[in-house]
Amino acid sequence: MIKLSVSKEIWKKSFSLAARVIVSAIVLYFVVSLVQWENVLLAYKAADSRYIIIAVMLLSANLGIRTFKWRSMLCSIKDAPTLSEAFGSVMLGISLGSFTPGEIGDYAGRALHITDAKRSHLVGLTLLDKAQIFVITSASGLISLAFLTIDNSLYTISVTIIIILLSIVILMRLGLIADFGHHLNASFFQKHWLTKILDGFTLLQPRQLLITILYTMIFHIVLVLQMYFLINAFSGITLSHAFIGTSAMMFVKSLLPISLGDLGIREASSIFFFSSFGISQAAALNASLLLFVINVFIPSAAGAYFLKHQQLENVSFFKFMKKK
Repeated sequence: MIKLSVSKEIWKKSFSLAARVIVSAIVLYFVVSLVQWENVLLAYKAADSRYIIIAVMLLSANLGIRTFKWRSMLCSIKDAPTLSEAFGSVMLGISLGSFTPGEIGDYAGRALHITDAKRSHLVGLTLLDKAQIFVITSASGLISLAFLTIDNSLYTISVTIIIILLSIVILMRLGLIADFGHHLNASFFQKHWLTKILDGFTLLQPRQLLITILYTMIFHIVLVLQMYFLINAFSGITLSHAFIGTSAMMFVKSLLPISLGDLGIREASSIFFFSSFGISQAAALNASLLLFVINVFIPSAAGAYFLKHQQLENVSFFKFMKKK
């Protein structure tokens, strides 16, 4: 009976991974079929490598912000966490999250590298980190879509103000989500490990919460700057248009986490949104693919270094949560 259960679990994980690979391949196929590859090759040959180098250099800012933010969050559950510890945790999370469904490996990866802290609390903090990123991404994306779809300036400004105010309220009251989760858990699921995770979701003090929100906003700005330089390596775009296109692209990507590493979704949305500013399909595709290589592939490969001290082959998510 136990063997049957284990086999079934392995089959589910394999099926989920295979489904994501297939979705990525299908979406990429349609994206590729839309693009004239002669233009792509010409764009690469004519690309300004200086802009690409700047985008690569911004990866250090990308990872640095995530590390400082994670260290700030770790201060709520342990004394004097080091930057190296926080960095290793972030890198291992990126590495494991890059190839697991829904980036669930990120939760385990971050917690596995941290000592002297409850793993359930670490998972709760990771969930909070992702919730903040989702709110900032959604707010920026919705504002960008408003600028793209609404012709009346007064309406656009009004919608922008409403979205900003709602986002501030949500970010400051994310604890209500934990309260709702506790209610559901007590009424239906009754899982002890879920209670611990939700407790970890509400560990930050108001000052820590404000600091992490600020880090999240800066993180989004860095992504916009990276895309700005990558687009300019192949074409020309203003910073404001880069913000609108990148924010809309990231918002759609976050709403549709159906492919492996978000491949295909990011590229299709990049081509669609940046075409509004006269950016060619080849330039938008090249920029989005390079963004994937810089922000996902390179950190994932580097994060594999931190796997050497971890024993992962026998750790399922639920065993991981129950492990003391």
